[in-house]
Amino acid sequence: MAEQLRYFLRLPKVIALSGRSRSWIYEAIRRGEFPAPISIGARSVAWTEQSIAEWQARCIEQSRKMAGGAQS
Repeated sequence: MAEQLRYFLRLPKVIALSGRSRSWIYEAIRRGEFPAPISIGARSVAWTEQSIAEWQARCIEQSRKMAGGAQS
């Protein structure tokens, strides 16, 4: 069975998709709050599209929980 094709996202795209700065991203990686990149070359890193999508889903879920709790 063939592996599913995955898209690699470079930092400028991750910044655009997350709405966060480069420094925030790397600090959040250090804290374990943002997916770590993978090495795609000697001096190149990228994130999988899936890891960013999962992070976005967690952010949405947390936001909705906080909004629901504030209304109670």
